[in-house]
Amino acid sequence: MLGFGRKKIEYVQIDSELIEEIMNIAKEAYPNEFSAMLQGKVEDNILKIEGLIFLPGAASESGAVMEIFMMPMLTDAVGSVHSHPGYDASPSTADLQFFSKQGSFHIIIAQPYDVDSIRAYDTFGEPAEFEIV
Repeated sequence: MLGFGRKKIEYVQIDSELIEEIMNIAKEAYPNEFSAMLQGKVEDNILKIEGLIFLPGAASESGAVMEIFMMPMLTDAVGSVHSHPGYDASPSTADLQFFSKQGSFHIIIAQPYDVDSIRAYDTFGEPAEFEIV
């Protein structure tokens, strides 16, 4: 269960078309990482992730940086997504620091950039469950 402000999240749903988009962007960005914020809302204790928010930044084979200060004040960002150019979707120390400051749900996708290579984490870097709908 995730905390989301004062709301408790029973589970997370991610739109299947969004998953396809994330996989395609990761493949196109390779060998560089890509990063974006996840857009969503809480309805009936379900965090529904339905889109991406792209912010200015830079990407390379060793990392991706988003200019978080450029995010609009009134946004429905709920977490982040980024790719790793290797086969490990575990969060780095920098990822864990970012997770703790920006949102409640985070996705890392690694090679081969398919559904099985997607991992999700909570604010603390602990694995988080999700459902593709």
